[in-house]
Amino acid sequence: MMKVKETIHSLIAAIDGFSGISYKVHVDFYRNTFTVFEWRNKDNCLPFTNLESKSIGSMEEFKRAIYLMRIWEWEPSYRKEAGIILDGKYWSVKLNTKHNIYESEGMECFPPDWKRFCHEVEKLTGIPFR
Repeated sequence: MMKVKETIHSLIAAIDGFSGISYKVHVDFYRNTFTVFEWRNKDNCLPFTNLESKSIGSMEEFKRAIYLMRIWEWEPSYRKEAGIILDGKYWSVKLNTKHNIYESEGMECFPPDWKRFCHEVEKLTGIPFR
């Protein structure tokens, strides 16, 4: 198992729901900020009047969780062996550190800590990430 002895600078994670809602989160640990994009297909549109205030979590707690999940050890690709998927979830995670970039992606197949990862993103941003 590889140990990361370098500082995490940023994380970019995306979920593309081909028939629903898609999300992209960019977390900048250096600046202690994050940006969230959410877009919906025409069947899942909400009027702007439904915007609501969100509660956000701690950047330090999120960073600690990322280190514990060891995302740098995730496989580069998670895919089902057989068949063609026409409607599902595509996801990607890009972790930038001081010396390396770790990327992982998948289609309807996920790393062992995926649910925990999504939960931690939701705690940080205050929006669903699934």
